Amino acid sequence: MPATASKPERKIEMKSERNDDIYEPGNVARLFDSMSKTYGLTNYLSSFGFTQRWRNQCISYLPAHDSLIYGYDLMSGMGELNNSLKKILKPGAKIRAIDISAAMNHEAQKRKDKYHFTVETSQADILQEPLPAASADFVVSSFGLKTFHPDQLAKLAVVTASLLKPAGVFSFVEVSTPGAKWLQVPFMFYLKKLIPIIGRICKGNSSDYRMLGVYCQNFQNASGFAAMLQAQGLEAHYKPLFGGCASVVFGRRPL
Repeated sequence: MPATASKPERKIEMKSERNDDIYEPGNVARLFDSMSKTYGLTNYLSSFGFTQRWRNQCISYLPAHDSLIYGYDLMSGMGELNNSLKKILKPGAKIRAIDISAAMNHEAQKRKDKYHFTVETSQADILQEPLPAASADFVVSSFGLKTFHPDQLAKLAVVTASLLKPAGVFSFVEVSTPGAKWLQVPFMFYLKKLIPIIGRICKGNSSDYRMLGVYCQNFQNASGFAAMLQAQGLEAHYKPLFGGCASVVFGRRPL
């Protein structure tokens, strides 16, 4: 585990495009159902491979743990975190991957047998799914936080704390709004203008990919979620990645 972590960044005020309808679970599910066929390729090409690098960093920030046997991948998408998890999980480990999109889960099902650990996929709203308390050695997630508004994020912090065993560990990563003003304008132009074009080239719906920029602008970064996890009694640390273009929250449940 890294020796230090950055303090939460000061948020820079930006014009919000928040419309609570975009956070309604059914609308989120429909959005990712629509993007499922092109999301993987568009995501990789448009980020120049940085999304996979950030997933690797997300897993690398998991605090040391004696035995990662059972865990959850929340907002699991097509199971992209498995390529990073295979570097640390041993045979016999099991992941329950939960995503609200049926189509994303279908894509994940195609890949789940290629790993040396067991992956069980579930279509569910993580905020509504009854899950056994204190059942997880680890909880991880990549690029799902931005699809929650603050009230939902607070509930997700409760869910995360409930799932973890004592000494259980967690790590979440999300694309974020850079803190530096000089980087904000080109980065948001990239998110809201260029990614939709790349999505269209990859035969996706450009308006779907434009929504990712809206979610990201509203979300800003993961520092607020770190505070919510701390409020649930977890040891949570926040760290910006690549100038704040992504951010990671990691830590553990105390003994």
